Amino acid sequence: MTDCIELHSCQVEGLRIQYREINSPSTDSTLTAARKPIVVLLHPSPRSSLMFEPWMKLLAPWFHVLAMDTPGYGGSDSLPQQPTSLSDYLPALNACLQKTIGAPCLLYGSATGAQLAIAYAHRYPDQIAHLFLDNAAHLDDHERQHLLAHYFPDLTPNDNRDHLKVAWQMARGMLTHFPWFENTPSHRISPREPSAAEIHAVMMEFLAAGPSYSAAYRAAMAHEKVEHVMALKIPTTVFRWEGSVLLKYIDKLLSFQLPDHIQTVNTPIDMKERYRIMTDHLRQCALRTSP
Repeated sequence: MTDCIELHSCQVEGLRIQYREINSPSTDSTLTAARKPIVVLLHPSPRSSLMFEPWMKLLAPWFHVLAMDTPGYGGSDSLPQQPTSLSDYLPALNACLQKTIGAPCLLYGSATGAQLAIAYAHRYPDQIAHLFLDNAAHLDDHERQHLLAHYFPDLTPNDNRDHLKVAWQMARGMLTHFPWFENTPSHRISPREPSAAEIHAVMMEFLAAGPSYSAAYRAAMAHEKVEHVMALKIPTTVFRWEGSVLLKYIDKLLSFQLPDHIQTVNTPIDMKERYRIMTDHLRQCALRTSP
C-alpha cells in the first residue's frame, strides 16, 4: 500500500503500456486498500495520465486508481501499425487491464479518452461496472469532415524548424478558440490572451507525442457520434462540464433522448468544485455497483 502515485508499466501485445497508480490506505474504516473499488482513467489526446494526478489524489481515499497512457502517448509505446479506428487500441488496453486489475472497474474517459471508453464498453461490457464520459460530444457529418480536414497539421520535424512554429500557433489557438484554426469572435473560448508559458506547455504535449500525435485524436473525432452512446448497454454517466471547449457539442449530444440507464451530471467551470462533484458521484455509483 502507498499514499503516493506510482509510475508502472506492463508488457502486453508486444507493447509497453505505462500507467499511474495509487492505492493508499482508506480513510473509511470499512474499506481496506484491497477492497476499494477500482477506477480507471483515460486521458484526452495528445496528453498523458500525468494530467490526472491532482484528481487521483482526491479519489485515493475511496478508490484504487489507475490512469493509463494511451498507446503512442505519454510513456506508452505506439501501436505497431498506424491505427485506422479506436478498435485498434482495444486489445492492448484490455490486455493491460486484465494483467493489472483482472476485475470489472469503473471506467472514466475524457475527450479522446471518453470515445475510447465508449468503444471499450461496446467490446468488453462485462469488464465495466459503470462508465463515466467527460467532454463527450456529438458532431454532425459536416462538422466532423471540417475538423478532420483542418485540425491536424503536419508536425514532422524539419531542418527549417517550421514544425515548431506550427505547433506554437496550434497551441496558442487551442487556448483562445475552438476549433483552434477558426480565428473569429464567434469561435472565441477565452476572453484573455494566454501567456507564453501556457502556450509552451500545450505545445510540448504535441511535440512529446511526435509526428503521430493525431492518431488517437483523429480516431476519436471520427467516433464522436451519438449512435455510439445510444448503443451502450451498461450504466453510464455523461458529465456536462460548463468549462469545456466542447460544451456546444456536448449539448448536441444531450439534446438527443438518451436511454434511461444514461444519466447526466452537471459540473461547474471551477476545477476544484468540478473534481469534488465528480468524486462524489463516482462514490455513489461505486456503492450501487458493489457486491
